[in-house]
Amino acid sequence: MFQDSLRANNIAWWDGVNWSIEGLANGNGSTFQFGYHSPTFSLAIRSDTIFAGHLSDYWHEDSSMGFAAMLADGSWQPCAQPNGSLYFLEANGRMFSGGVHDELYGSYAPGIHEWVGGLFQTMPNMPFTDLVQVNDAAYWHGKYYFGGVFQTLGCNKIIAFDGVDQWMPLGTGVGGSFIRSICGYGDSLYVGGYLQPGPDVQSRHLQIWDGQSWLPFFDEVAVVGQTMDIQVYGGNLYFSGAYLFPGDTTQYGLLRYDGHQLCALGGYMIHGGGVMAFFQDDLYMALPPLNTQLYYEFIGFLDLETVVPDRCVAVTPNSIGERSTPHPTLRVYPNPTVDALTVQLPVGVHAGQLLVHDGLGRLVLSEPIQCTGWTELSTTALAPGTYTVTLNSDGVRAGMARFTKF
Repeated sequence: MFQDSLRANNIAWWDGVNWSIEGLANGNGSTFQFGYHSPTFSLAIRSDTIFAGHLSDYWHEDSSMGFAAMLADGSWQPCAQPNGSLYFLEANGRMFSGGVHDELYGSYAPGIHEWVGGLFQTMPNMPFTDLVQVNDAAYWHGKYYFGGVFQTLGCNKIIAFDGVDQWMPLGTGVGGSFIRSICGYGDSLYVGGYLQPGPDVQSRHLQIWDGQSWLPFFDEVAVVGQTMDIQVYGGNLYFSGAYLFPGDTTQYGLLRYDGHQLCALGGYMIHGGGVMAFFQDDLYMALPPLNTQLYYEFIGFLDLETVVPDRCVAVTPNSIGERSTPHPTLRVYPNPTVDALTVQLPVGVHAGQLLVHDGLGRLVLSEPIQCTGWTELSTTALAPGTYTVTLNSDGVRAGMARFTKF
């Protein structure tokens, strides 16, 4: 592209003020006036290497770098040599292969592989033996989750991996056309994509896995277009797609969820929102060319420190827990809290383990209990934010609740 004399061959970097191509070894190497019309759609940075997944069978006029290339030691080099699209999927410090291909390094290699020792390598007991489409990966509550278009272990479009050698279904999986994005937040795994009503679709384009069953998204908003991206930042969960609130015809493209409220940000977006990125407390988002606010700009950003929500609605406290019956909810008070939290146990439960997870799904506190009726947790060491407290008793979940630490 051309902009202020900058020629970016499908890849450039942004420092918060200016675009640059310095250090990128001339991108895809195109010398054509307008560059190759084949997009770069997957980027990852690990140590001193940049990985680029793209939709061309060559890069720098070199067919050995078709569909995937890596920039190391100042030059572009072949990466895995897939025979189709390759997504670089990062989760919990590990990087996996996604996309649509069934060949790596010149050999038949369908499914998911992990980048280890400078190569994509086979994962123990990986269950795919034929071509599949894997679109996203996420880490939540000690497991890795992969979603896309596939069926395995009796489960559609999503599968879990324990990080070592065991693969597990999530019920019968998800219906609809495809999963595009997965993200864990508190006690729930959020799964979005293009999910039209039908078998195994709990709610259009976006639904929830609570660890045991599939649930619909919150009733307080209607998801009317495909979910493009789901990410956690600053203790909040962000969704891009297309959304309507009851009684309001304004279509929003961006939602923020803090564990208590769903808020629309960024104003009216007739074509919805796209893929998101966070940098220096700003939210960047890919935009369709006909976005009414930033016509043919393709990328826009919001200052998260100053943005004022367009509309907010309260989500019923613990509504996920209530919809995932038979498990009762815990009562917690005061909420919000500062130094201590009192947890009232469900009737008949007198012992177990209390687990506290932060907004990223990380375990931050674990405490055994042996009492009658209630117990108290110290929250002094917790950072301000939204948390989920879960009670496990006799190996099963016996209750859960959310609370906010000031």
